[in-house]
Amino acid sequence: MANDYATAWDSLAATIGAAKGLSTTYIDDVEHLTIDQRLKVAEVAALLSIAQEISAFNPANTKTRGEDGTWRNGWGMPIGD
Repeated sequence: MANDYATAWDSLAATIGAAKGLSTTYIDDVEHLTIDQRLKVAEVAALLSIAQEISAFNPANTKTRGEDGTWRNGWGMPIGD
């Protein structure tokens, strides 16, 4: 799932770059955008950040070592390395 976030961030940077005639740029390179476009970039970036934070609460996204040495998810279920 983490790759989904990276892909979304990359896509947003590519879209901002395309508006400038570039293949990609940085997420904060918005001077060439209209106010409405800047607001949309801020909105999408905020949603991506919120989604990433919420994902951290999912026990399936945590990994710890159990007392027996096996890796376990947040629910305590054994998982692969």
